[in-house]
Amino acid sequence: MTDTIDKVASTNPPTKQATRYLGNCTSIVMAWHQRLLEIKNKAQQLQGEDDEAHSAYLQFFRTTISASDAAKLKRCQHMDDVAMQPAFIALWQQVEPTLIKSTANHSAYSHKVSDNAFAAWLAVTWVLSQVRTVDDRYLVASAGKSKRQLNNTLARVAGQRDSDRPLITPLRFEKLISARDPNNFVSLLARMVAQLQQQGQAINVVWLANDILHWFADYQGSNYRTPKDKLTVQWSLTYYQMYSD
Repeated sequence: MTDTIDKVASTNPPTKQATRYLGNCTSIVMAWHQRLLEIKNKAQQLQGEDDEAHSAYLQFFRTTISASDAAKLKRCQHMDDVAMQPAFIALWQQVEPTLIKSTANHSAYSHKVSDNAFAAWLAVTWVLSQVRTVDDRYLVASAGKSKRQLNNTLARVAGQRDSDRPLITPLRFEKLISARDPNNFVSLLARMVAQLQQQGQAINVVWLANDILHWFADYQGSNYRTPKDKLTVQWSLTYYQMYSD
């Protein structure tokens, strides 16, 4: 990879589906990741969203996350390592109060929920730190004959064809969606994201962060209604639609 940051731009705001699990933390994630991109782009400040909240978060991250902090984060090998990184701590300082405020009954933010949220945001931090080629589109037309609009998730990117094969092989994709342990899932996901970036594929960080939080909600068991509500099922449907289209 070069030091150039590529961006597939879009004027469309995030869709409700793309921010279902991020909620009020969407602007925080976008500003935090923009700060990482600025550092990777040799400290050149990038133009952000025309939004007061986004600008305030971005200014906070510019004063709390240094180039060395970003480098240390990228070198992490385990989620426990991420917890000690200033780049994560800065993100969590903004996320946790927002989560508490968005909880209708503050007492519902129990230790169990808090622990799961903390782990989920460790995962978001680790995986998003791998992304330097960004796709701002939230819906993308299928390349096949159907031209249907697909959510611009990691599964859509992974299922894209390179000649007659998907970018991520079915075996590797199935290994990811079969993961039952958070550390295993996040480790596999981080490696997949890194591979797609090396292949020059742009990734939507809002969808990626939202889907990580979705997986942790499924893992906790607080999200299950029907099988189709599970992230792994949704990813499978999208991946094989791309693979067979």
